[in-house]
Amino acid sequence: MIPTIWTRVEFLILRHIFEAERPSNTGRFVALAMPNSRMIPCGGGERIGLPCIQTEFLRAPGTWLLWPDGTGTPHDAMDKSSIKRVVVIDATWRQARRLYSSVSLLWSMPRIILPEPDFQKKRLRKQYRPGHMSTLEAVAAAVAAFEGSETAKPLEALYDELVRRRNSLRGKR
Repeated sequence: MIPTIWTRVEFLILRHIFEAERPSNTGRFVALAMPNSRMIPCGGGERIGLPCIQTEFLRAPGTWLLWPDGTGTPHDAMDKSSIKRVVVIDATWRQARRLYSSVSLLWSMPRIILPEPDFQKKRLRKQYRPGHMSTLEAVAAAVAAFEGSETAKPLEALYDELVRRRNSLRGKR
């Protein structure tokens, strides 16, 4: 069962259209679990006829970006009351880099640096670089930073259950 997690901070999930049908996509679970989130399909460019992202969502005061490039403000050094909305790109890393480079407004947004994920945990997808994590893991880490670890626990448990079920289907323990 998918939990319901209420947060003060709104999460805006920019999901690449090619992620929509991937079984390992975790952004959809964020949108299902968090009533204060919004999923916006994007990516693929003009070749598929999808309109550009409406930037008024991104221009609102207090909007921050989760982007693991090493620049930004560490989560424990920021004024959490100033954060109203967090933008998360839900895509493969290749898709995310393309989407990021195609939406210039994302370049100037203040960025949040999250703590490194626990690499002892089992993963849904192989992580090629330190700091990379699924959308659900990143949102859970952000919720823990802004709303407290107790609020984030149901999201973390949901991720662990997704990994367990995927491994069970693949015959792994």
